[in-house]
Amino acid sequence: MVAEVEMLTLEECAAAYPQLRFAVGSARFPGLVAEAQADEPQDLAGIGKLLFGLTLAHLDERDEGFLARPLSVTAGHRAAAQTGTLRLMSGELRLSAEDAVSLVFSTGDGACVLALLDFAAAEGVDLLSEAARLTTSLRLDAVQLSGLESDESWGEGLLGSATTASTCQLLRSLGTPDDPEGDPAVVAGVSSGTRRRIHGWMGKVFEPAGLASALPGYGPRRVPHQTLSGIELTTAGAQRGYSSVLSLPNQTGEWVHVAAHLPPSSAGAHSPRDVSAVLGTLGLAAYDSSGR
Repeated sequence: MVAEVEMLTLEECAAAYPQLRFAVGSARFPGLVAEAQADEPQDLAGIGKLLFGLTLAHLDERDEGFLARPLSVTAGHRAAAQTGTLRLMSGELRLSAEDAVSLVFSTGDGACVLALLDFAAAEGVDLLSEAARLTTSLRLDAVQLSGLESDESWGEGLLGSATTASTCQLLRSLGTPDDPEGDPAVVAGVSSGTRRRIHGWMGKVFEPAGLASALPGYGPRRVPHQTLSGIELTTAGAQRGYSSVLSLPNQTGEWVHVAAHLPPSSAGAHSPRDVSAVLGTLGLAAYDSSGR
């Protein structure tokens, strides 16, 4: 790996970075546009928060107002958080469950994850069972959930494994911001309201180290895209690897979904800058692709 973004095609990315696992799916085509080792199991390593938030949004459908209820981020939550900005603050913070999820998506805030886990438990919700039922209903057979974060949080909420192919399938099930209704054959199992909510959370994320890091433009003039925060997981890369997701319209206007993972053997041996360069190269290749 190198520390500079390269201009490569999707196929060239697979050859240049043999350790990189990725899957690229199109909103228009049922199969994958490109893939490399897409069925290899991996630690969630940054993707857990997407399933975590989707499960909470699904619960809000069943119990209207669930995410509008307040929760507290305490000193105990901050002390056990390994990621996010709230761990650097003092005093108790009160906010809605929805605002806490938004912070998890945008900053990977571990204190908010732990507060949400306590909130769900107090509401009598078995989040692990709910998430497992949701992955089953979405036919994400490759996703294996093993537990919840408890003693510490890396901003994930859920623990387990997945594949880049299954993560790309999950992204496709969410449709696109331009078409939240989506193709019924693809988005079955996720309501349009939940899809809009997830798009809202992901659309606010600025991720300087993942698949979105090399996209053209800056600030509001940047290429429209959706992603998840995950930069701080590079500090745990030696154990877990590093995952990133991206949805964006390519240069022909076709929305594509990208899921990528660098395993521990590569993510732990290189700096966060190296990880960012590899993922940024893949994200730029997805933007440059024709989707055909």
